[in-house]
Amino acid sequence: MKVRNRMRILMAEKKVSSVLKISRDTGLDYGTLLNFYHERFENFNNKVIATLCEYFGCQIDDLLELVEEKVS
Repeated sequence: MKVRNRMRILMAEKKVSSVLKISRDTGLDYGTLLNFYHERFENFNNKVIATLCEYFGCQIDDLLELVEEKVS
């Protein structure tokens, strides 16, 4: 199983144009958000998750999902 984020989907639903806008609106580090957006993360920062949930007006399970990894 793998944890994936739904940030792109939430951005589209809320009509948020860029990761840079989220960074400016929330004060979260742009590089951190960009890595999260591109799913280049190994650990979850509670502050980032909580801030994004607040920003998008969602719950954690709206932002993150558990999916099965495809076996090649």
